[in-house]
Amino acid sequence: MKPKPIPDVFNSAQTPESHGITKAAALKEAPKSRNPLFARAKEKYETSTKDKIKGSFHEMKGTIKEEVGKITSDRNLKAEGKAEKRAGKVQQRIGDAKEAVANLKGRLAELKKTG
Repeated sequence: MKPKPIPDVFNSAQTPESHGITKAAALKEAPKSRNPLFARAKEKYETSTKDKIKGSFHEMKGTIKEEVGKITSDRNLKAEGKAEKRAGKVQQRIGDAKEAVANLKGRLAELKKTG
């Protein structure tokens, strides 16, 4: 009986034992999208939006760490969570500030066109 070939991409329901898939085979680079709209959409995110998303992620991650620190009575983890939560809030505010500056630039450009 011939062994089954190892696929480049596999279904998450498949197990490594049943198809001889190794971690290296699973991590092979997926085929890149040939759709130019998708490539441009990825680049289109503004830095303010990226900062807001990253800030939200860090804030959520910090909250989780803080709660786990409370439950396990781990002072260091609790403090680390608080610090990460604050850093996330700061990053969100940076995103807000960048967005405000971008809006002001847009308004100035409009004023220059009309005046």
